[in-house]
Amino acid sequence: MKKIKVFSFAKINLSIDVTGVLENGMHQVDMIMQQLSFHDDVTVRYEEDCGKEKGEIEIVLTTSRHYLPTDEKNIAFKAAALMIERFGGNLAGGRVIIDIFKRIPVAAGMAGGSGNCAAVLHGLNAIWKLDLSLGELCSLGAELGSDVPFCVMGQAKRNYHLPKKVRKDSLAAACARATGTGTDMVPVRGIKEAIVIAKPNIGVSTKEVYQGIDNCVITRRPDTEALIEALKENDKSSIYSNCINVLEEYTLKMYPKVRKLKEVMIKQGEPRVVLMSGSGPTVFAVYDDIETAIKISNNLRHKGYESYWTKSIR
Repeated sequence: MKKIKVFSFAKINLSIDVTGVLENGMHQVDMIMQQLSFHDDVTVRYEEDCGKEKGEIEIVLTTSRHYLPTDEKNIAFKAAALMIERFGGNLAGGRVIIDIFKRIPVAAGMAGGSGNCAAVLHGLNAIWKLDLSLGELCSLGAELGSDVPFCVMGQAKRNYHLPKKVRKDSLAAACARATGTGTDMVPVRGIKEAIVIAKPNIGVSTKEVYQGIDNCVITRRPDTEALIEALKENDKSSIYSNCINVLEEYTLKMYPKVRKLKEVMIKQGEPRVVLMSGSGPTVFAVYDDIETAIKISNNLRHKGYESYWTKSIR
């Protein structure tokens, strides 16, 4: 039996701009993605089975959330299936066993599922000793979902037991600029701050938000180049003035509970910025110290929100 545990980190978006729509309906974006220390645990095992023929590999997936799918509807399952299709033909028959311990809220705009998917790619690359580069893993991830390549990069940066080849790759980064359909990545310097994340008891459809944003008037857009420069210089005033998510134009109007949560968080302490992550419904706030973040997170829980305190990582 071979086994590895991969930390599957959550992400927030320091900025999101929508720059166009392709003929296939996919939206083009320009955004800064930031990894958090908050994470799920994904354990990947491979058991050989002498009763199976060469290349005959099944997938067994379990999660700590009973309502999550454990078949091909789960993107982590799809990651295993893709790896088997591409690289399993010459392996002894057996089974890939994936166990996901969830902490990251589901359908929350924090790449929880995408991170689990990335962790399976990393896990099987390590277990099967495939010697894939980080770029190759990102390309596989892009076939599965737009947030997966960033999760692949971030996990390579912070999972120190992964193969040295991926950990030391120049793409390994906890913060990146994503363009195109969100899969073209360039590492940038990130923030290292105390973070509060919170969400109301609702889900938001990413597909709906991106379709809806086409009919919205965008009143403020982030200056991504200025944000990258501010991150490089650690100019906090300029960083947070450019933390803008244009998807708020749709989600905050169509989902009053998300708008209300943002209003509540703005009044909690003195946050550097309060912003929706992804298409929502998660909202995050940046604070100068972890003690304040812990206090604010506890306050939000008392108000009935699902909330966590954590840190961003470089």
